[in-house]
Amino acid sequence: MERVKEWMDQGIITGIADRIPHEHLLHMLMDGISDYIFFMEVVGERRFKYVYMNESAKNHSPIKGAGWEGKYIEDLLSEEQAEALIEAYQTVVKKKEALTYEDEIIINGTLFRGHSVLTPTMDESGEVTHIIAITRNITEVIEKERDLSRINAMYRSLMKDTTDAILIVDTAGNILEANRALEELYGYTKEEMHASSFPFVPSNRREEARELVRKGKERAIAGYETVRQRKDGTLVDVSISVSPIQNEDGETIGISSIVRDISRDKAAQRKLEASRSRYRSLFKHNPQPILTLTFQGLIKKANPATLRLLKTEKDALVQTSIVDWVPKEQRRWLRKQLLESFFQKGTRFETSFWMDGEERILRVSLVPIINEGQKEGIYAILEDRTEQVRAHEALRQSEEKFRLIADHSNDLISVFSPMGELVYASPSQKKFLGRAPHEMSSEELLQQLEPDDLNNLSKAFKWSEESKEAFTVSLTLKSQNGEPVWFECRGTPVVSEQNQVSHFVIVARDISEQKNYEEKLERFAFYDYLTDLPNRRLFEDRVEQAIAKAERSGESFALLYLDGDGFKCINDEYGHEIGDEFLCSVGKRMKECIRSGDSVGRIGGDEFAILLEDIADRDQIYEVSMRALEKLREPYIVKGEEIRSSFSIGVACYPEDGRSLDDLFRSADQALYRGKRDGKNQVRLYEHHR
Repeated sequence: MERVKEWMDQGIITGIADRIPHEHLLHMLMDGISDYIFFMEVVGERRFKYVYMNESAKNHSPIKGAGWEGKYIEDLLSEEQAEALIEAYQTVVKKKEALTYEDEIIINGTLFRGHSVLTPTMDESGEVTHIIAITRNITEVIEKERDLSRINAMYRSLMKDTTDAILIVDTAGNILEANRALEELYGYTKEEMHASSFPFVPSNRREEARELVRKGKERAIAGYETVRQRKDGTLVDVSISVSPIQNEDGETIGISSIVRDISRDKAAQRKLEASRSRYRSLFKHNPQPILTLTFQGLIKKANPATLRLLKTEKDALVQTSIVDWVPKEQRRWLRKQLLESFFQKGTRFETSFWMDGEERILRVSLVPIINEGQKEGIYAILEDRTEQVRAHEALRQSEEKFRLIADHSNDLISVFSPMGELVYASPSQKKFLGRAPHEMSSEELLQQLEPDDLNNLSKAFKWSEESKEAFTVSLTLKSQNGEPVWFECRGTPVVSEQNQVSHFVIVARDISEQKNYEEKLERFAFYDYLTDLPNRRLFEDRVEQAIAKAERSGESFALLYLDGDGFKCINDEYGHEIGDEFLCSVGKRMKECIRSGDSVGRIGGDEFAILLEDIADRDQIYEVSMRALEKLREPYIVKGEEIRSSFSIGVACYPEDGRSLDDLFRSADQALYRGKRDGKNQVRLYEHHR
């Protein structure tokens, strides 16, 4: 208080003092201090009266609510508490100097710990007339110190006694602590690890390790599996769990990780997975239809080729009996074949199958499934012999019968000679091509195929002629309107009695829907399902391309990182459905904000990013960013609700703010954080700190 008077006497705060009386100004200053301030009058020997108390003391003091004005210490505290406090005040009076002390008192059943400074004020004769008491409440501080002591004891025990390897780094990735188990796992001492940055990380895993540290600052990661290198050079499979270490304000100040050696498990897993992978690949991608059966004929699994062959869905086939798919007169015979397959190495036969109301002739090979010497079921390998049998029979008996079958098929059916001459083309080809193939020249026919497809088809014909086996290829044919259409072509050689291929029967089936579905799946992998914007994976790829382009041309570009201000409040107030619609509207508005040639993507949640290419200078970037900010803060009408929101934008420029994807995102994120910290709803360009 004397310092405030001194400032006023020196005219430092005369501007305020001219408008506010000294007494009021002092009260305003005192009431703005969080410490408890008491102004005590020395009335007599061991008699001290309360003259003034600031707002913090009134609101938070243990004597809160008491009528303190004009009261003495003994009027407000218990006898024991008052005696101790009076003794401290009396000491100040006698020694005429300040006194600092800490004490604990119980007020109304509550423990209060305080750190107090008693300062005397004296008159012209040197007698103490008043005492200023400033008390700081350190109750929570003491409790936290004791909690910290207990936590430190537990931490030391954990680091020393746990069998798990533990590593602690700061937010920059510098190693702070490593326990004995980690030293034993990697073979490096703590000092060696401090001297070299992550010596146990292989060179080809450095970027992965940095990314793990970066993500670990944001969230916990459990069971991340990777490879590390021991001091002797050997590699070890490890499982790493990462957690951010946060202070009381929720700020990440470090990262802890628990590392486990999973080398044995991974070796066994790789061996098992290799075996399973070979099996799955053989089963799933095999063009030959394959079923897995019990010895009673119950269908347990079916590969995609089987579903295509039987023209059915998985749910309609699995858990049915293979016996139900053959004509009734063949069922007893088929059951006998299934039973005999248990005692034999395998059996092969032909039978009829009913598929989509049509009888098909299949060659069935039954092979027992043997695991560690135990028979567990049957593989049924199916081969559709219908077309071959019918084509062979038709060609042998009557070409007219063959035409009767082929002319009414929606598939494109053709018969070629071994020299590649077209012998027959089904009427369905005229519907597709607009002209009958016989009316087209060889050049025109070849133009219906892409060069790569023509090359693959030629190789398939050659292989089939040599092996006498059927083949399947996928290719595109141009329809009469010029549009390419995907077909799966099944080629079957017709073998003469002299074991020579006399003809090839080609059946082409439209698989456009399947290809469209595959293309949709590919789009889902690169575009955000909600906003239809590029997802983080595709957007980062575009940034990488921009970096490569800029390195060649010497041009610059900018990365804008956008984060919504209060999107959670929108979800809380209006619900997630409107929240999703709002994000869709934001995505559309984002597209309107960018120029032709720029890119925008949804990174996750309410986080978006914009790539500005071909920029002139930082002023231009700032202008484009501000226009985007103004556009995004305009009201949104979502399902009849008017929603107001805003975004904060952090900007990083290539190359001055970073030359890699991670550096650019990190710089933009730091600029965004600074904008958030300074009040949100604003643009901040990354600034280098010197």
